[in-house]
Amino acid sequence: MPITPFHFGPGAFLKAIAPRQVSWTAFALANGLIDLEPILLFLFTGEPAHRFFHTLPGATLAALAAVWPGRIACASWLRFWNRQLSPAQARWLGCEPSINTRQALVGALLGAWSHLILDMAMHVDVRPLWPAIGTNPWHGWMSVDGLHVLCTAAALAGLALWGALKLVKRS
Repeated sequence: MPITPFHFGPGAFLKAIAPRQVSWTAFALANGLIDLEPILLFLFTGEPAHRFFHTLPGATLAALAAVWPGRIACASWLRFWNRQLSPAQARWLGCEPSINTRQALVGALLGAWSHLILDMAMHVDVRPLWPAIGTNPWHGWMSVDGLHVLCTAAALAGLALWGALKLVKRS
């Protein structure tokens, strides 16, 4: 799933159930950093291979990069987002523009590791436990359609919970 919105569905759900503990922007950034690998490999070799960043050590390294300086970039993006909103929009769509290190770390690790879990089901060349295990024993543990349904359901559940929490907060 190179840079698909499907990866972000679980992040929306996690952010909705633990809003003060998870940075969704760090979650998304970690996902994007991991998928730079197959994108760049495709541009340079013509084949979108999943190599180092689609292993547990590589995904964890990408997550750590999403914490700092990624935390600073994500906070800047959130401030930009908030400036684009009208006062009416800000009541619903405005967000806290600061991200502490713990929120960034939790969001980035959850983003990187969930990315690895989803991709190891979909792509045979993902080697999640490299260097200990050089194969992907979990390839196909769920169908691609099942993954898409799961990620979409997580996104919808997260958005519904987020909306319900916004309504409760406003009353």
